Amino acid sequence: MKTVLISAYTCCPNRGSEPGNGWSWLMGYIQNGYTIHCVTSDRYVAQIEKFCRENKFTNLTFHFSGYRLARNTKKIPVAGEYLHYYLWLIKARKTVTRLISKYEFDHVHHVTFSSIKFGTPVYNTKLKLVIGPLGGGKLPDKSLKKYLGRNYYLEAVKYKIAGFLSLINPTVSATINSADRILVSNDIAASIVRRYSSSNLIRMFDAGLPENFNINFIKRKPEGTIHILWIGSLISRKGLNLAIEAVAALPANMDFHFFIVGDGPLMRKSQELISMYNLQSKTTFTGKVPYDTLKDIFTKSHLLLFPSLIDSCPMQVFECMAYSMPVVTLEHQGMKEQVPATAGVRVAVKWNETNYAQKLAAGIRTVISDPEQYHQYSLNAYKIGQQQLWSKRIEHFVKEIL
Repeated sequence: MKTVLISAYTCCPNRGSEPGNGWSWLMGYIQNGYTIHCVTSDRYVAQIEKFCRENKFTNLTFHFSGYRLARNTKKIPVAGEYLHYYLWLIKARKTVTRLISKYEFDHVHHVTFSSIKFGTPVYNTKLKLVIGPLGGGKLPDKSLKKYLGRNYYLEAVKYKIAGFLSLINPTVSATINSADRILVSNDIAASIVRRYSSSNLIRMFDAGLPENFNINFIKRKPEGTIHILWIGSLISRKGLNLAIEAVAALPANMDFHFFIVGDGPLMRKSQELISMYNLQSKTTFTGKVPYDTLKDIFTKSHLLLFPSLIDSCPMQVFECMAYSMPVVTLEHQGMKEQVPATAGVRVAVKWNETNYAQKLAAGIRTVISDPEQYHQYSLNAYKIGQQQLWSKRIEHFVKEIL
């Protein structure tokens, strides 16, 4: 039985985003017969220990690393998360060195953060090194600036900080140059890695789906009330205000209902925007919902409207595609690669574009205008979504790439 050392800054069972991705890699390796030692931060100790007690893993060992004084650094605006991660890297590096002297590992794999900003604590171990999938490196186009408002400048500052840190930190170049496999999720991440003249790039999305998305194709008809879905955290970078404008641009006589699923600091402003466009009777804010409720919403929704302004690889896009939903989105960043033209409508992002809402509304009408074409969009989306199960992806990685 092979043993792998995994570096996962954040991982947690039954979570999405980075913690969920990190946990999925652990479970994927175990399902393929590996013994795992995982170096992770102490953010989710209670959840991890509870899960391990209940499931009695014999081939999974955690090594928690963290500084007590560093726990509040995440609250620092803009750079807080970066600082916390950097401090964790220092501590985790010591743990990695100790483990390598004690155990024999087949290889080491750094899985989260899925960014190259700071490198990894497992570089230069003289063992086979895998990093990624890496995303990040995103800045919204200036034509989308009005939808981010003042947060556009905050994102620009974060982008500059990340770029500066990756340039001055020798760990970054050392990580890339010592890696045997570098997994990248999109063109932006690939271009950043290529600055260091690496030739070991392999494309792989940095988001995937758990097994409960392994479902049968759902055949819907684009008739009656069209259910339009937006899902995500109600924060500026997810573009809900643009989605609301797009829905408001639909014909007044069109029979539709708009479901907004999620919660966040922009809930009140989003509700006010819905009122401003007189869409209250056609809109439902569900807040954050459990999976059983979400499953029902997924099943009856005709399409996903998700014009995210900054995103590497949004998981909700794959979730909805796995439920046979066509996607109407912006043709940039991660969505450009996640959603082919055969699975929905992508609105081009151009420096002089001013009619995004109208074009997204036209995209919705295109998707539902013809039943046969709608069926093909749905079928293509379903096939792509079903390919994104973590179990399938990691099995392919272990058998074909590693």
